[in-house]
Amino acid sequence: MLLAGIALSLFALLSTASCSPSSPPTAHILNGTYQGRHLPEFSQDLFLGVPFALAPRLRRSLPLNESWTGARDATRYTVACYATYYDFALDAVGATIGEECLNLNIVRPAGATPESKLPVVVWIYGGGFIGGYGGDRNTNTSYTVRNSVENGTPILAVTINYRLGFLGFPGGRQAVAEGITNLGLRDQRHALRWIQENISAFGGDPGKVTLWGQSAGAISIGHQVLAHGGRGAGTEKLFRGGIMVSGGAGFVTNALLPTHPHALAAYDDLLNATGCAGAEHTLDCVRQAPVDVVWNTTIKAPFPIWWPSIDGDFIQEPPTWQMLEGAVAPVSLVIGANNDEGLLTANAFGADAQTEDDAAAILRAAFPSARDSTIQELLAAYTTTGPVLPPLSIPAPSDPAQDIFCQAMRDASMPCGPQYRRMAGLFGDYASIAWRRATARAWAAAGLKAYSYRFDTNPTDIPIAKNAIAPGFATHSAEYAYFFNFPPENDMLGLNPPVRNVSSHLRLSRDVSDKLIAFIATGDPNSFSVPTVPDWPLYSLSEPTNMAFNATASDDEINTRVEPDTWRTEAMDLWVKHAVELSFGADWRP
Repeated sequence: MLLAGIALSLFALLSTASCSPSSPPTAHILNGTYQGRHLPEFSQDLFLGVPFALAPRLRRSLPLNESWTGARDATRYTVACYATYYDFALDAVGATIGEECLNLNIVRPAGATPESKLPVVVWIYGGGFIGGYGGDRNTNTSYTVRNSVENGTPILAVTINYRLGFLGFPGGRQAVAEGITNLGLRDQRHALRWIQENISAFGGDPGKVTLWGQSAGAISIGHQVLAHGGRGAGTEKLFRGGIMVSGGAGFVTNALLPTHPHALAAYDDLLNATGCAGAEHTLDCVRQAPVDVVWNTTIKAPFPIWWPSIDGDFIQEPPTWQMLEGAVAPVSLVIGANNDEGLLTANAFGADAQTEDDAAAILRAAFPSARDSTIQELLAAYTTTGPVLPPLSIPAPSDPAQDIFCQAMRDASMPCGPQYRRMAGLFGDYASIAWRRATARAWAAAGLKAYSYRFDTNPTDIPIAKNAIAPGFATHSAEYAYFFNFPPENDMLGLNPPVRNVSSHLRLSRDVSDKLIAFIATGDPNSFSVPTVPDWPLYSLSEPTNMAFNATASDDEINTRVEPDTWRTEAMDLWVKHAVELSFGADWRP
């Protein structure tokens, strides 16, 4: 039976698999034995819901200092961390929400043993540091592991949980005083240490670990390579490479101050909601309050507040400064972004902007710490009447096709003003694309290996789906189904589009998967040859390049190519130049 003809997600397969080997797979770690489940449709073994640490509320995670006899069950997904979820995403895998959520899931080729020493990829989910789950069906690693076996370079995949929102990234003066900032990043690091100690029992090689994350997951990888100053003891040799999808290492706005006025005000709101305002030690009081009250109160705080923060410990200084100093872990990177990253943010902040004044007002609201001269400098770099902003999929204002696009937007109940394309360029560079380039440059300057890409493929087009939060095209998260090489009929949850069911898109999806697998297996995406993909050059300061992954809506039209990474240079440089000012003000000093 063809894979496309059977149940298409790992999670559906878990509920429908009827045959199994005579004895279920087991793994013997330092603490005891886990019993997993065999997945015959993919010839894989699964170990699900495996705890890697304890998560006392508003404290650093603790090791699992226990041992047991017999085999513990690891056949199904267990607890997800508190987060903003679509309920059906958890229902799809039978997961529950709870505070004791620090667990991970392992997918390996069937029969792997400690002698297999397979390269390991660790998926870190995105979701703006307020959402995400290691068992999300949209990030099912079974197809990636299957492809690795077919390519002759088998790998093992791990997905991890980490705490989110206020429970994972608390702010306020007491949080700083107690050293409980950046708990979510510390959870990730605890998982990586657990993998170093235990993954060999499942068939993995702890010396060949690659991190892979999207959006906040990619930004998390950035913080892991910069952690504790980046070099020396900070690296701990926990991983050798990273795949950063739509997120860079130097994005300073994702490193807020834990004593930001909004964080202090939101903490006061929490104290009032929990009855802890008069407590002698407010954090201890909050630790005893009903968790639903804590979560539901803090999630109302302005976004982003409960995010990674500069604490002088895990994040020692603005990431932009540290990255430009070359104080980074000596690991190799694949890093990239999508054409139309800014559509999502522009849709939230500036889709209906009509005039220059509207555009300026949007930027002032987004960056209240910025000087007016900086706002004007940004507007001058992203014009509506000057050269076309490459690469964006939506039409320019001078293109008659923009009327068709905007009408399609309005038909889908989304605004579309004459400044929309400009706002998409601004916010896409600010949130992702400029930091993709800045990170690649920093790695090249430090003499480290980086491979840069641009995802130049539109899974969807006009007409635009109603109730979407952004139009189609290569917007933020449009790459998910392609990078995980899901079949086109795979049922994606939420707003992530499936692979377009034409031969060029199917070919591109496998191409990208194969290149990522090659990087995971060897540290070099060129170690596995793909006829439709040229050699992927290392990023260099003298000849900066991207691999542009491109497929069209027509059968057999694929145009993956190496391109100069020189477009919009002056504009993107402004985000790095003014990064600290845009977050904290021009006069801020640590």
